[in-house]
Parts: sequence; structure tokens; C-alpha cells
Amino acid sequence: MCNHPSLSFYPQSIGFSDVLKSASHVDETMLHSLQERLGETSSQSVVVAVDRIFQGSSKLDGDAVVHFVKALCSVSREELSTAGNPRMFMLQKIVEISFYNMGRIRLQWSRIWTVLGEHFNKAGCNTNEFVAHFAVDALRQLSMKFLERGELHNFRFQKDFLRPFEIIMNKNRSLKCRELVVACMTHMVNSHWNKIISGWKNVFSVFTMAAGSNDEDIVESAFATTNFIITVVFASEFGNALDSFQDAIKCLSEFACNSNFPDISMEAIRLIRLCASYVSQNQELIIDHQWEDGASIQATQRVFLRGWFPIMFELSCIIGRCKLDVRTRSLTVMFEIMKTYGSEFKNEWWKDIFQVAFRIFDVMKLAEEHNEKKEWMRTTCNHALYAVVDVFTQYYPVLSTILLDSIYDQLKWCAKQEDEQLARSAINCLENLVLLNGSRFTNGMWTMSVDLIRDIFDSTLPHS
Repeated sequence: MCNHPSLSFYPQSIGFSDVLKSASHVDETMLHSLQERLGETSSQSVVVAVDRIFQGSSKLDGDAVVHFVKALCSVSREELSTAGNPRMFMLQKIVEISFYNMGRIRLQWSRIWTVLGEHFNKAGCNTNEFVAHFAVDALRQLSMKFLERGELHNFRFQKDFLRPFEIIMNKNRSLKCRELVVACMTHMVNSHWNKIISGWKNVFSVFTMAAGSNDEDIVESAFATTNFIITVVFASEFGNALDSFQDAIKCLSEFACNSNFPDISMEAIRLIRLCASYVSQNQELIIDHQWEDGASIQATQRVFLRGWFPIMFELSCIIGRCKLDVRTRSLTVMFEIMKTYGSEFKNEWWKDIFQVAFRIFDVMKLAEEHNEKKEWMRTTCNHALYAVVDVFTQYYPVLSTILLDSIYDQLKWCAKQEDEQLARSAINCLENLVLLNGSRFTNGMWTMSVDLIRDIFDSTLPHS
């Protein structure tokens, strides 16, 4: 045991596994026993010999170090699978050899992390809670070191090495382990938010999963950090987080849709409203940004597809999924954004925006006998009708030629519903629209308006 040679003496095809299996047995317990038997000097030699095995990994070439890491993970899996008393020696050594090899070029590190990341995925989902906790904490140690190094633009290694947190959060149903994952993410954001670039996607992915939890501690902790990111990080480093902007909006939407925490739901919608201001203030940045996915989106469409559309879409999802108070707030914010920033929208964007807004009227997704259908029609649809007319009137020069027919279709549909309150609201909105804008109607618009009134009149006449 005291004569362990260094790694350089072992052929990579046969030596690594044997050496590491031997080293696996030299943990702290055995060293204590050896110290009693052999004395301080001899036991220290064992420590030095074992450390040399792992320190020497930094001298291996690219292929050899991958073989070494595979052997290391294999021995670690054997340790962790020990029934009743799993051992963590090699899992801790994985952290150490990662530190020793951090100076390698990105290509070599990517190959190493492909192996290590998969091992952490499995260890972090181990049914033994102690093993899973140890793996998550080891992953946290590594991640903190990687984040300290920062990330160059156009590099995506942060996203790779933070990926195991997502896997563990998704697959490990242990409440304590999920709390630990959220705590690790929170700690990384608080400590190194100015170094995170591609890693924001992982952060929002973990918090999106946390947002749907029933556990108060998990939800509140994840939301507090999300709030910090939106209000502080986005305000000062929006460019570094651009690739994850859609993920951020989706994350906020999930918080808004958790009916167990109504205060957080309302606050999440407020943050979506704040994100709209970031889109407005950073349009040139969005156009010029080198997007991670490399999608060939025309520069003129990037602000809409990367900024406005995700916001409108997620607000519509909140409206479709949530109870009355939350969906009403989301509806209000959706139309506030249109009124506030509509002057910045290109003509072709409006059709898509209203297609999203008109999903509010798609109550056919509710069965006829559904208890919520009447409430939906009397509240949400009713509110939306008046909001549509307000936006149409405010931006009449643009919207009159591209949206009047679609708005009339929605008014006609509402007027023909059996719910009398909704039908009356549709007629009132039609009256308001014509009174407010009729002086600017063309002959064609008047013809459309008269035809609509005649159609509604004919279809709502009593038949008995």
C-alpha cells in the first residue's frame, strides 16, 4: 500500500481501474487504522501516494484523462451501490480531480464533463438521500469554481456543467434534495450573478420546476431569487441574460399559475410587466445579439419573436390556466402593455399579438356543462371585449385596416352567446367602437359595420 506508483506507470487500457479500486479502500477510516499500526511516517506516505494518483491526472493527455475519469466514475458507482453503507470516497475525489484539471482546454473539458455530468445525474438521483445530498453538494462545489472563472461569449460550458441540477430537480422526488438544489442555485446566483451567461437557462429551468411545487419553502426561495434576477440582474446585465429571456418569462408564468401562493402569483405578473420595459429599452441590443440557437430570424422580427411574443403568449397562458383574480390581473397587464408600447409595434406584429389575445375567447376548450364557462364569459371575456376596443381606438390608424374584421368576428361570436350579459357587452362594445371611430371609417368599413349589425339582429330574433 505504501508503494503506490504514480499514474504515469500504468497503461491507460488496464491500469486505471485497478489503481483506483486499490485507492478506493484507502479512505480516512483505513488511514486511521494504518496510523495506529504503522506510525505517523508510514501512514503519511500512504496519503501522499494516494494523492499523487489524483494529482497526476492533470499530466495525462486528452484521451488518457477521459479513460481515467471513466474508471473513476466506475469505481465510484461501485462504492455508491454498496448496500446499507455506500461510500463517498471516489465521489469526493471526482471533485478534487476536477479542480486539478480545470486548466485544460475547453474541448478536453467538454469530453471530461460528458462522463462526470452523467455520473452526477445518477448519484444525485440516488434513492439513498445521503448519497444524493453528497452528490448535489459536490456538484455545488464544482459549479462555484467554474463560475468563478467566468465564461466567454459564444461559449456554452456553463449550461453543460449546470445541467445535472436540472436532471436532479426533475427526477429526484425527495423534498429535502429538491430544497438543496434550489438552495445551491440561489447561492450561485447571489455569489456569482455577474459571471453567469449561458447558465441562466439552467437557473430558470430549475426555478420553473420549483414554481410548481406545493412546498412553501421551495417556492418562496426560488421566487425570491427569480425576483432578484429580474429586478437587479436584468436591469444591469440584460445582454448576458438575453438567451434565457424566454425561459425567464416562462418561469414567471409558472409562478403565476401556482394557485397555492396567490401573493406570489400577483407579484410574478408584475415582474412580467417589468420585463416588457426591458424589451422596450433594449431593442437594439436584441437585434444585434448573437443568439445561442443561431436561428435565422430576420433582424426586424427579433424584437417581436424574442421579446414581445413570449410576454404576450405567457400572459395568455396565465389567463387560460388561472382562477378569476389572477387571470383578471394578467389580462389587465396584457392590454396595459399593448397600450403603453403599441407605438413601437410594427404593423405585421399586431395580427400575431391579437391572435394571442383572441385566445381568451376560445372557451370551446371548456365543455358546455363546465362550471367555469359562465363565469369565464361574464368576467374574462367581458373584460377583454372592452380592452380590445380601447386598444383599437388608441391605435386606429394602424389597426383599422388589419384588424377590424377580426374584432367584428369576436363581437359577433359574443353577441350570439346564450349568456345575456356577454351578449349585451358585445353590443355595447360595438356601439362604442363605432361612436369613437366612425368619423374615420371608409365606405368599406361602414359596409362591414352595417352587415355585422344586420347579422346580429337576424340571428338573435326570437323564434317563438
